[in-house]
Amino acid sequence: MFQKLLIPLDGSPFGELTLNYARSLAGQYHSQILLLHVVASAWEGEMRAEMHAAESTAQAHETHDATAYLWEKEQVLRAEGFTVTAVIRQGEPVHEMILDTAVTENADTIIMSTHGFTGLKRLMFGNVAEKVISRATVPVLLIRPPDD
Repeated sequence: MFQKLLIPLDGSPFGELTLNYARSLAGQYHSQILLLHVVASAWEGEMRAEMHAAESTAQAHETHDATAYLWEKEQVLRAEGFTVTAVIRQGEPVHEMILDTAVTENADTIIMSTHGFTGLKRLMFGNVAEKVISRATVPVLLIRPPDD
């Protein structure tokens, strides 16, 4: 366990708190770190069919931004002495992309944040972390938002 850590990042400062836990575990167990960003489709349903070209352009921009973002995080971790790989996956739903990556990349632990959405926001956006922990075949370390 803790040989290959999968760290899904969404680009948010809160999501990046997972990197501190990854550093700690990777330092102690000499783990590999696998950074993941999932580029999801921008539009749903009928709008997707009508706006295919715009969706492709938006996804290309998001993929470019994700590549730059992950490259930066990868370089910082490498400079600190960690073995790091970055992966960008495109698809939906996000939780399935995370779970599939854990399997295909042989990750033995997932470290991810939970935004702690409640009420209407949770119904609208779902809870990726909840879906991951309910279906994961490897341990999942969830990092909750700090109490303000």
